[in-house]
Amino acid sequence: MEVCKGSECLKVELIAYSLPREGDVDKLVAESGAISHAPHFKELNEERVKNLIELLKKLGHESVFEHACFTFRVEGISRICTHQLVRHRLASYTQQSQRYVKLKNPKFIVPNEIMESEFSEEYLELLERASELYRKMVEGGIRKEDARFVLPQGVETKIVITMNARELRHFITLRCDKSAQWEIREMAKEMLRLAHDVAPILFDDLYKKYIDNSEE
Repeated sequence: MEVCKGSECLKVELIAYSLPREGDVDKLVAESGAISHAPHFKELNEERVKNLIELLKKLGHESVFEHACFTFRVEGISRICTHQLVRHRLASYTQQSQRYVKLKNPKFIVPNEIMESEFSEEYLELLERASELYRKMVEGGIRKEDARFVLPQGVETKIVITMNARELRHFITLRCDKSAQWEIREMAKEMLRLAHDVAPILFDDLYKKYIDNSEE
């Protein structure tokens, strides 16, 4: 058994994103939006790209943002986290299957609050017992899809996520908020950082709100 305290095992990678023939993600979004009020497609300079994207945000005309997509690979999160994640329906997900993958050494995500409490020892013993029973059942012929029922929801998982920029902005707005559960909030912040790296204009407002001005 392996234990990850809080988000110490969280790893988020941006493995793919929309890249136009010329320019970057911001330019793709701006030039896609510009055609709605122009007789022909036209190439925009950097200043025009910035001004147009900011105007689209201000007006709430975010359907244009759907032309850009981002794919993330995430590990070091619990199934509690992914249960919340997949409620965001305008996205695509592929998650590690507990039916087909044998967890030889189950890893668990444990909240800091539990690890620092008087219940930590008892809780860790429970995880160890669940891990051992899972191994015994699988080795004893119980199918993995049935043996997994003994594993707590805090078991670590891996997932690939694809969202268009509009849904990603919506996801970040909800899940980076201080009212969101800590684990999905940390994941959302990492996704925001990575998206901002490749589309700084598109995500600048959210980056300033949840990263630059974060109280945490």
